[in-house]
Amino acid sequence: MPVIGINLKAIEAKKHEEIKGPLKVNSNMNIVDVKEQDLPALKSEGLLIEFEYKTKYIGEKHKNIAEININGNIIFLGDEKEDILKAWKKEKSLPENIKFHIISLALDKCSKKAIFLSDDLQLPPPPLMVPEARKQSERK
Repeated sequence: MPVIGINLKAIEAKKHEEIKGPLKVNSNMNIVDVKEQDLPALKSEGLLIEFEYKTKYIGEKHKNIAEININGNIIFLGDEKEDILKAWKKEKSLPENIKFHIISLALDKCSKKAIFLSDDLQLPPPPLMVPEARKQSERK
């Protein structure tokens, strides 16, 4: 898979109050945009695949205790770029054979960062998320 870079653009970790009881930890990862990117050093065009990773720490009465948010992008250069861009414009989704790899890379980078941030804020580590490789028709 011709991924030539992964960049984190924004990292935010906030602890709104101390933990005083049971805590629910929810994490999710989303691809938020795909666009063409000029790569002058390579004399080529690639794709910029933007993602967001969020972890929320929810206390009693659905109170937001803390959160970790990470935004970044993956720079993709390969033969599949036209198919990826076409799928994104049509369905706001990546082709299945590409999606698993892209999300795996982003999760690896973000999960490691989130674990360190949670430790710094004296919070439980976020759950490790493992992307599932399933066809769209199997999810229904």
